[in-house]
Amino acid sequence: MEIIYKDEAKERLDKFLINHLAISRSQIKKIILDSQVTVNDKVASVHHWLRSGDKILYNPQEEKINTTFSAVPKIIDKNDEFLILEKPHGLLVHATDKGEVNTLADWVMQEFPESIKIGDDPNRPAIVHRLDKEVSGLMVIPLTQDSFDNLKKQFQDRTITKEYTALVHGQLLNTKGEINTPIERDKKTGLMKVQSGHFSGKSALTTYEIIKKFINYTLVKVKIKTGRMHQIRVHFYSIGHSIVGDKLYQTKDLRKKKKVLEQRIFLHAHYLKFQDLAGNSHEYHSKLPAILQDFLNKLK
Repeated sequence: MEIIYKDEAKERLDKFLINHLAISRSQIKKIILDSQVTVNDKVASVHHWLRSGDKILYNPQEEKINTTFSAVPKIIDKNDEFLILEKPHGLLVHATDKGEVNTLADWVMQEFPESIKIGDDPNRPAIVHRLDKEVSGLMVIPLTQDSFDNLKKQFQDRTITKEYTALVHGQLLNTKGEINTPIERDKKTGLMKVQSGHFSGKSALTTYEIIKKFINYTLVKVKIKTGRMHQIRVHFYSIGHSIVGDKLYQTKDLRKKKKVLEQRIFLHAHYLKFQDLAGNSHEYHSKLPAILQDFLNKLK
């Protein structure tokens, strides 16, 4: 494939290619580093700045990159506007600055190449919300720009309903409750933490309702009014009830004990409700993954 760069303004090679090839930023980086892209017949670097008239050559035999995914999402519903997926645990939604590959965004672009031009950020096309890598559950993926804008506004206005099932250590006392403390990143550890003094951090509100109590655990239904990074995990950790299987946010007493659920965190996005472009409501439910249900069945 040969492309002539015609814009008068300079643009970085990797960002330009993201808009012209239906593959992710991490894959773009890989093909450039593998010397599969030349500019004016010379091997280019990832951060090469393009000028008007530059000739970009990319081997058409390598244009389709088929990636083998160790974990793939399950399509629950599909129409012209959006996809509804069940994301498995262990699947990263999109690449970070580390340039990870085999992400959910990579899978979406591979299966639905038209998604490459959807969204605000070419590094994470068609991604309007996210789940942590360790968390499973429902996600909506817009398939048009209008659908992306519609869903983005609903997330911003907090009119989309998302519910999670979580199993936490210990017994929560109140049947219902809320955790309303700001969250910020700890500069020393890089993890998120609550800012109980309310002097800094981003506002974060989590509400919960007890589903069932066990001897050493509590099963809860959780709603988040804000979408902060690791919000549910850090909020329950902050009140002394870490989520079962969470290896990042553990209370001190749990660090000394044998891990009870090694495979994954017990957090699953089980319910999603939103409106399409015509104003029609859509709602979806997702059962607990077998590994979590099996663990739950053994509790007393």
